[in-house]
Formats: sequence, structure tokens, C-alpha cells
Amino acid sequence: MYFNGTDWFAKTVVMISVDGMRADYLDRGQTSLLTRMAREGVRAEYMQPSFPSTTFANHYTLATGLYPESHGIISNTFYDPETNDTFWYTDPARSLDSKWWGGEPIWVTAVKQKQRSAMHMWPGSASKVDGHRPTYWDAYDGNVTPAEKATRILEWLDLPTDDRPQLIGAYVPVVDTAGHDHGPNSDEVNVALRQVDDMMARLFHGLELRNLTDIVNVVVVSDHGMTRVAPQRVIHLDSIIDMGRIAYRHGYPLAMLTPHAQEDIMPLYEALYKASQHMHFDVYLREQMPPHFHFSANHRIPPIICIPALGWTFLAGNETFHGAGMHGYDNRARDMRASFLARGPAIRVSYGTPVAGFPNVNVYNLVARILSLSPAANNGSDFWVGSSGILRD
Repeated sequence: MYFNGTDWFAKTVVMISVDGMRADYLDRGQTSLLTRMAREGVRAEYMQPSFPSTTFANHYTLATGLYPESHGIISNTFYDPETNDTFWYTDPARSLDSKWWGGEPIWVTAVKQKQRSAMHMWPGSASKVDGHRPTYWDAYDGNVTPAEKATRILEWLDLPTDDRPQLIGAYVPVVDTAGHDHGPNSDEVNVALRQVDDMMARLFHGLELRNLTDIVNVVVVSDHGMTRVAPQRVIHLDSIIDMGRIAYRHGYPLAMLTPHAQEDIMPLYEALYKASQHMHFDVYLREQMPPHFHFSANHRIPPIICIPALGWTFLAGNETFHGAGMHGYDNRARDMRASFLARGPAIRVSYGTPVAGFPNVNVYNLVARILSLSPAANNGSDFWVGSSGILRD
């Protein structure tokens, strides 16, 4: 326990996800507070998202330390052939059902081990997982500003000792929205970055006023990056295959395809493979997915997966191109790289020298270690400690 002069505090982590904050966004000169945070704590060169580099898949990976093939949230939308049902991230009536959510997210790990957790709009946190929810949670509301999110975090820290959460998570979508609508190099993205930086300044000022700077660990992550797209870089699926033979297509900008008939899988794959030799995409059968994707060992993964080259998108039928930025591509691409920063009593001081990039499956173990939680089974590794790592010796 730590004493701030007026009250006792247990080990505490505030983890904030800034959706779509590409790793190199932090070098644009728009985020002075985050630059200070990196100097007083640690910043990674980048954090590699899991495949596919989509929001729900990676937020749940950050929370569980599991690849999407292991936790089951394989994209923002997908079809489950065993239940004959479709997950749709914007439809709470479907997506909140606990049947979708595998693994053990960090907020459940905390509750199971007698710690309180509070999650503000984090994807998946409003669903019951293994019979548990966070101690406190806020449903998604797109009208809440970044500044109001800082206030919400501080409200939880102001709760009495017996009610106060040790794990607080918050989701911030403004950077992703600006990137989709206007492209990653836009002035609008810079405005959104300044909003996030102002939010962090409010949070850090609030911690200082409460004498919590040396008590609360703050971790800032993102789920993926963003790349520029354009209508000149579109692959029309119906110019390659008969879309009438496809029952389900999910994963935009990818094309994850489930045919109506099992016997159509190979003919459709062969037509797509032939086209891929002179077009801007790769195609795989589920069982042939390269091991580095960790994307084959789940029945929800469709039989055929088409991965466009960076900046290309798939369309079919009367669909029209929209937006100026997109993610979801090969998770190893530089533009898909996510951000990681941390500062607090458990975090060493790096004086601005970044640590090497690492995969996002490691974040769950890092937070569990800071909170002295025993982690559930996961795909991550223990974090390195000391002069070249993240945690203090």
C-alpha cells in the first residue's frame, strides 16, 4: 500500500488505448505531454498488432494476451459456422453476448483475484466473460470527449479505499476516426492528437494534485496504425469470382470468404490465387496461413482469406469506396505499427531512449506483473526488466 498524504492506495494501473495512434504519430510534434511521459518513463519504438490489425481483435488481444485465433474475436465482424450466428461490433445486442468472448481479460483476472477493475468503453469490457464483468464499466458512447474521459478516470481514483479500482482502462477513438475520414497525414489527425495530449495533461495534472504521480502507473497503448487508401486502389472481387457462391464476406479491407457449399472452396480459391499473381493481394486457405499470422487455429476463421497489399481494399457489387485511411492489413507493415508508452513507480526512467518494438500479446503479462496478479494462460512472454526494458529492477 502507498500513502499519498491523505489516503492509502494499492498498486494501480491506468491503461489508456488511443485507437489508431500509429507509432510514428508521436514524432509529429503534436504530443508534448506524451513526449514528456516517454522521457519520464518508457516508450517502445513500436508495438506490433496481431493479425488482422483491426480494432476489436486487437483490443481483446491487449486485454487477454491471446492472439485472435486463441480468444475468438477474429475481426470486427465475422461468422461462426458452429452457432450459425454473426458477430457485429456495432450491434451490442449481438456483440455483448458472452458466447463470443474467450480467454480471460485482465479486468476479469483482477476481479477473480480480489482486485477491483473499472473499464471505460474498452471493447469487450461490457460483456460477461467466464461469469465475470469488471467491477465498474461504461458502455460505449461516442459523444464523450477525451477531456471527459480524463475526468472519469480521476473520479474512479477518488473513490474510497474500499471501493477504488486498482485497474482502470479507457478507450479513446478520436485519432482513429480522424484517420479513417481524412487520412493519416491530415490536419484532422493532428487536431485529434492534440486532443489526446490535452486529455493526458489533464490526467497527469489531476494525479499531481492528488499526490499520485509516484503511486499510479499510466500505460498508453494503441491497437493498430493507419495507412492512406484511395479509390484508384480497389480490387473488385466480383471481377474475379462469382459472388453468388459466397455466403459470408467479412474483414474489410480484407476479404474473408465463406462459400455456401464446401465443394466451392477449392475452385474459388484457385480462381483467386490465379488472379493474385497479377493483382495486389495474397490469398490463402485457412490451413495454409503462414505461421507468423497466428491465424488458422479457430473455426471462426473463414476457409479463404484474401489479404490486400497495403493501401488496397476489396469491394464487390454496388459497394462504393469511402474514407481516406484504413487498417486491417498485414500486421508486420510499418503503417500498421501501434504505440506503447508507460510511466509510474513500476516503470524505469528511460530519459527518452526507446526500447525495441514488441508484439502486443505481451501487454497482458506486463499489467498483471505490475498489479501482482497471477496471469491466466496466454500467448505472451514475460517482459524484460532493467536498463534495457520497461520495468524497474
